[in-house]
Amino acid sequence: MPAMSCVRGVLPGSLIVLVAGACLSAPAEAQFGGLRRAVERRVEQKVDDKANVAMLVDPVFDATTVEITGERLDRYVAAMQRAKTQREGNRRRYEQLQEQSRALADSARLFTNEREESAYRSATSRWDECARDARKAAEDASEKRMQELMMRFQSNPAAMQNDPKVKEIVAAMQEMGAAQQRGDQAAAQRATERAMNLMGSSADTTVLNRGIRTKCGATPAKPASMVRAEAYNARSQAVQKESEGLLASTSPSGADVGGGMTNAQSRMMWERIASWLAGMRQDAAITRTFTRAEYDLLTSRRSDLRRAFSGSE
Repeated sequence: MPAMSCVRGVLPGSLIVLVAGACLSAPAEAQFGGLRRAVERRVEQKVDDKANVAMLVDPVFDATTVEITGERLDRYVAAMQRAKTQREGNRRRYEQLQEQSRALADSARLFTNEREESAYRSATSRWDECARDARKAAEDASEKRMQELMMRFQSNPAAMQNDPKVKEIVAAMQEMGAAQQRGDQAAAQRATERAMNLMGSSADTTVLNRGIRTKCGATPAKPASMVRAEAYNARSQAVQKESEGLLASTSPSGADVGGGMTNAQSRMMWERIASWLAGMRQDAAITRTFTRAEYDLLTSRRSDLRRAFSGSE
């Protein structure tokens, strides 16, 4: 039998709705009970909110924390809106650069030739080993010449003192000492190299490299495939680095807010408002370090603040 058949034709229309509750099934009654409990909880929450307001503790305003006034809040909300627009643009640009970086990396992989790269690295390893051997041989020969010079000096000091080459060495050493005393490092380096050249122990990189090239030949050239792959990889990394700089801080700078606000003050204001919004959104106890005027102001501007801070918390 239909649910309303027990009342139709028996009661006036104004009482049908009330009596219909008696004909409802048990699940419907449970729904009404849940709605009632939800309303009761909301009333309780309102009471808790009032208690929170009553328990507010005034913050200490200093060089970092400034009072949230209507004029400051207007400027801050406008700055947050600008920052939000900038973040949205940065996010789109970030995604574009990420895609570009991936495309460049894919191009690098297309040009990679493992066979040619392996051959190049093997040739480079052999050349490096040859260069090390040549450099050590040059150093050993230089050390031997210096030892021979010292032995000749020790065996006949008088004769060696009159030797023109020894005189040049002594002069170079004296010049090096004088340059060091007056702090002329460039002159000291030149005098040192001249003395070492005279003693057969050249520190000249050009001379050493010339000897290495004579023994080992030129350094192996990179294959064209490797050069191209490295170029694409370098561009991919550069684009990736550029994209990382787009994910900036969520709080506006003091200069963007204006009114003489510093970066530290702007950041602290962001943290205070964000904590207030988080408490309101989660029906949690609001951070109590607000004046009553600040709390009332934030409450009156809650909708504007939620829009401005959306995506930044």
